[in-house]
Amino acid sequence: MPFLAGSQGLPRQGNERPEAPKKLLSRDFLLLFCIAMCSNSFIAVFYCFEQWLEAIMVPPAWRGILISSLFGMVLLFRPIASIAFLRRSKLMAMVLSLLISSLIMLAYPFVAHGATGVILMLRIAQGIALAVFSSCTIAVLVACIPTGQSARGFALFSLTLLLPYSIIPALSERMLAYLGGEANLFALSGLLGLPALFMLIPLAPRLKAPDVSTQAEGALSRQALWQSVSHSGLALIYLACMTFGTMTTTAIFFMKGLCSVTDAHPAVFFSLYTVIIMLVRLTGSHRLDSLPRYKVPVLCCATLACCMTGLAWGPLWTFVPLTALYGFCIALLYPLMAAAVYDRSTPATRSLNSNIMMAAFDASGLLGPLLGGLVLQAGWGYRGVFMALAMDIGLCGCCLLLDRWRLTRKMV
Repeated sequence: MPFLAGSQGLPRQGNERPEAPKKLLSRDFLLLFCIAMCSNSFIAVFYCFEQWLEAIMVPPAWRGILISSLFGMVLLFRPIASIAFLRRSKLMAMVLSLLISSLIMLAYPFVAHGATGVILMLRIAQGIALAVFSSCTIAVLVACIPTGQSARGFALFSLTLLLPYSIIPALSERMLAYLGGEANLFALSGLLGLPALFMLIPLAPRLKAPDVSTQAEGALSRQALWQSVSHSGLALIYLACMTFGTMTTTAIFFMKGLCSVTDAHPAVFFSLYTVIIMLVRLTGSHRLDSLPRYKVPVLCCATLACCMTGLAWGPLWTFVPLTALYGFCIALLYPLMAAAVYDRSTPATRSLNSNIMMAAFDASGLLGPLLGGLVLQAGWGYRGVFMALAMDIGLCGCCLLLDRWRLTRKMV
């Protein structure tokens, strides 16, 4: 499917946001969950974006650029939005970003064939809107997660991206023939902005409250930001997040193309792996915080590398079991890496480090489609794309092993 804010763990001062509740599934958490799920549907519907670009005669290299441009804007503007709205009300920012995203989705049916410039402008605008929205969203999220439930909180909230991917591709594959093409499908998804706007109303009091306390003021400076990036000890974890995100993002946008070669059904892939992730996280979320932070993620990386290879070259009968295994590994890998960032941060730097982690995922959204487009342009086909992803997730596992070695050496 894939931030800055909060003063969680800090004493309350003035108009500062209340401390995190002890109950994870609070009203605000559930409202935020539903709003984010509607917004993430704008991303999930782009699973067929590459095929639409091909249909309107966009060259392979440009397809990667157009897919990644949205995520590039998120990467550039999320830090700016995070700092800009830390002291300000987030209500109007979230309203405007949802409206802009919805209007952009409605504009796709009017795009002419080969109009790469117009598509690029739409993607840039939507990326900026998404950056603002996601920055404001995480500001509330980190304050809603109680201490000691970080892995469970991240795991449950990650369902806001998984649920759209489990539903939208399967429905869309059935609806495309009736809708008259992918562009009309994009426009239809834009209507999901309406319920999201209505759900912002009960969240308004929390969104209007600033996040900054006297103790957190220093985190706004550039020096403090660089200090957090360079001295947090999380550089290898951030790199692991980026390589992991590159694999998942590229698989999403190029799976339908691979299925056109292997004769598999893309809807089966999206529905099955997202359902597996949801089942694992919902049934095992209470045990996630007790799992080893390194052994399990490294094993998952090795397994995912095998899955990418098998999906590219394996016989058709292996498609379903490999997809299920892919979903199982992702279900464990993301929350454990996110929890590592959360647990190795102080209360004062927790939200900042969480934002840097999400910036790493934003970078993967930029790099992944570019990688896929370049592989296609080189003539290696969709199978070549997935072999590149196998090497990419192997690099993720190497980063985790190096981080473990560094920590062990530091403790000696």
